[in-house]
Amino acid sequence: MKHVAAPLPIDVSATCRGYPVADLSLRFDDVIEENYDRMLTRIRTFAAERPLPERVSLEIGSNRANFLRQLAQRHPERFYLGIEWRKKHVDFGKENMLEHGVKNADLLQADATMAIPILLEEGQLSELFILFPDPWWKKRHRKRRIIQPQTLDLFASKMHQGAKLWLRTDVGTLADDFREVLDAHPEFELLPFEQMPVEPFPRTTREVKILQKGIPVHTLYYVRR
Repeated sequence: MKHVAAPLPIDVSATCRGYPVADLSLRFDDVIEENYDRMLTRIRTFAAERPLPERVSLEIGSNRANFLRQLAQRHPERFYLGIEWRKKHVDFGKENMLEHGVKNADLLQADATMAIPILLEEGQLSELFILFPDPWWKKRHRKRRIIQPQTLDLFASKMHQGAKLWLRTDVGTLADDFREVLDAHPEFELLPFEQMPVEPFPRTTREVKILQKGIPVHTLYYVRR
């Protein structure tokens, strides 16, 4: 069943994680390329200094980590890792966790597709959260969307059988596009609404804002076959 496209917010820049649409050409390729060596060193240093447990829950694009911090507080028996490439948000998130005494979570400033192959072993990932990712509106930018066949190959290689993938977006057409890519991938299976966990997840900062505007949220819930 197709999702009904959500109306776009009046503040279009809000859908691009705090960056104006006009700056998209500078946000990703240029920044990643210019900082590639430093980012690679940072990832390797993190891997050496912060060995991860046997099972990891990961959020890609953790922003200021409000969602991750609350989830870690609810489940002290689990370990949560957030990957976010904007330093100011990582710094804020780390301070946020420190203030709340959270010890079962950490944040890394990096590009997720660079970090995951280095940090995670096969079958180590038990949960993956991708919440309100950049829509990359322009056709020529769509190759940058986080859900692509090649990124799903990467995720699947690190997820154990039965691991869960959560996606949320306020853009109905983006949810449709993501579902089309995921449904075509042999390692992921869409689970029906009835099988979603009863426990409600914390709301991200963005989710709170869009719900206040009356914009619907689209949720996709997949399991690793």
